[in-house]
Amino acid sequence: MRAFLSGLAGSPGPDGRRAHGLPAPLADLIGQTIVHTRVAARGTWTVTARGSVLSSRAQLLEGAHDLERGVAPGTDPAVGLRDPRVLGAQVLDAQLQEDGAVRLALRSTQGPTALRTAAPWRLEGPRGALVVADEEGGIRAEPAGAPVHATEAALAAHAASSPSGIERRLLGLARRRALHPGDVVEEISASGALEDEEFARRGPVLLARMLVRGELAAGFVVEGRFRPWTMPVAEVVEHVGTTWQAIGGRTPGPDMIGWFALTEAGRAALGPSGAEALPPGMSGYDSPGVVGPFR
Repeated sequence: MRAFLSGLAGSPGPDGRRAHGLPAPLADLIGQTIVHTRVAARGTWTVTARGSVLSSRAQLLEGAHDLERGVAPGTDPAVGLRDPRVLGAQVLDAQLQEDGAVRLALRSTQGPTALRTAAPWRLEGPRGALVVADEEGGIRAEPAGAPVHATEAALAAHAASSPSGIERRLLGLARRRALHPGDVVEEISASGALEDEEFARRGPVLLARMLVRGELAAGFVVEGRFRPWTMPVAEVVEHVGTTWQAIGGRTPGPDMIGWFALTEAGRAALGPSGAEALPPGMSGYDSPGVVGPFR
């Protein structure tokens, strides 16, 4: 998740392209990490830490030891579901080739490699940014637009809301440790949700409400310690919604979107707990009501 805040490749020009000539959504992949891959009959999807999604009929990995001539002997070049060769890899470079193919140079735990997909393909970025390659390799690009998840109306509604039962349970869990989206998935599942669409719709909104009310802070967990992000809450809300929908349904888990820690406002919303909630004299063995040999 460190790469969520890194990797911007300069500011886009008037035509929506970055300084080195790539369409902005493609250039913005540089520096990001890959957090999820999924495969279905319709093709393959690769999702980055900022919620960009590259989709195509098939995506192939070049060999870790022979980038130019193809895959190493005995390996399957096709990217698979939650492919361990790709997850956690950082995009070092993006190239748009003459035939419309796109090639992403990657640095993974297994060494340098590259992901390549032929046209047609589609890259969807945050806030509606889009690059599409058609069958003939023709490229169409659209720049990012207005916020999708952090609109003024949505932020105002979140700020005016009060903690629901499921939100109070999540805040209670956050008293003990930092939350991750998988915790939200578990609570939504316990409430009876069954369809992936419901998880993708409700999960980001639950987190957004607690973030906007100031009850949770978003950040990383590094070496067991929570480190908050410094970006405005609206950007956090947009990131959570964009990336959750890109990953899909009930899939998000630790290190895929972010971590969320309880704030003082969150503690105040929960009220006292444990010994703090007991009347004077009722905080354990010091209670006058505890008598006999167990005193």
